Amino acid sequence: MKFWKRVHWFFTSQCNERCSFCFKPDFDCSPSENAVTLARLLADNGTEEVIFTGGEPLLGVNLEKSLEILANAGIDTSIHTNATLLIPKRMKGLATMVDEIAIPLDSINRATQENLRKTDCLLQIKRVFNQLQDTDLRIGIHTVATALNINHLPQIYNFLSEGRFDYWRIYEFNPELVCDRMKSVDRFKEVEKLCGKKATTSDGGANCLFADFLLMEEQMSRYKDKRVQFVGVSDYNRAPYFFLDSNGEVYLATWFSQARKPIGNLLTEGFRKVKNRAIGEYSKGPLYDEEAFIETEQCQPLWARAAWEGNFFSEELEDLNPKYYDKFRHLSDLYLTRIKKQGKAPINAELAIS
Repeated sequence: MKFWKRVHWFFTSQCNERCSFCFKPDFDCSPSENAVTLARLLADNGTEEVIFTGGEPLLGVNLEKSLEILANAGIDTSIHTNATLLIPKRMKGLATMVDEIAIPLDSINRATQENLRKTDCLLQIKRVFNQLQDTDLRIGIHTVATALNINHLPQIYNFLSEGRFDYWRIYEFNPELVCDRMKSVDRFKEVEKLCGKKATTSDGGANCLFADFLLMEEQMSRYKDKRVQFVGVSDYNRAPYFFLDSNGEVYLATWFSQARKPIGNLLTEGFRKVKNRAIGEYSKGPLYDEEAFIETEQCQPLWARAAWEGNFFSEELEDLNPKYYDKFRHLSDLYLTRIKKQGKAPINAELAIS
């Protein structure tokens, strides 16, 4: 699918939860009558898939009207909701207009789920999951993997396996996308807890969240379930997409984006003009600051930098505590295998450490 045919619609910035790991964009998007106009623009210009996000999209104005327009145009639609507002009556109505509903599940432990989302929502999410079983909708599950819940993933899988679901995406927590992490000392400390242990020269990063993420991916692979998808911060194989807000602004999002690149406004410039500008920008190649990209690579744990022809100094290995060496090498091997699958490294690449 051409990337401009796939639209992530940031329908509203309003939300009824205060998730500790929230990475919604740092701009205001108030719900307005623009939604219906934008839906018609998408329907009339070859869009094939629209994913409604937020904030909480169910709080947006004219959601059902927008969905009806898209459904009548044969466009595949998905709503990513926190599920707290999905009462049976509303779900019944939405089921006639959408193709997929995706809900969050970060832990089967009620206290942990509440700690991460700041609302006591686990029982409601379970109710919605059970209600979705009686529909023909695709069911998506989203989990943000933090230091507080990374070890809960097997229990989540056991719960999900009791029902039907089409995919379960597990996202490595990215503190760089948390816009308010510097708002206060308390908020900074909260985000630090989500990150868990920091890499040290002694352990070479063998105990950081990224390490736990790869090890958990390896552990979960024993289920041989292709519906379980781990999405890492530095993954290279994520497709670009249009990111639209209800003010009409379009941004181009790519795998390496810490920030989405502004492209234009559908309401003031029209779809074709904005689409062509996005295609032109994308054709130029990577839309990133090369120095910033290199700096990001340098922030990778040592075991990741040591995989394949990694950017590390042999002197760095001298500080590695021998008790971490086997784990360090295993993580390097896991990382190299991962980026080979994504087409980043040649299939015959070998570890850069002996």
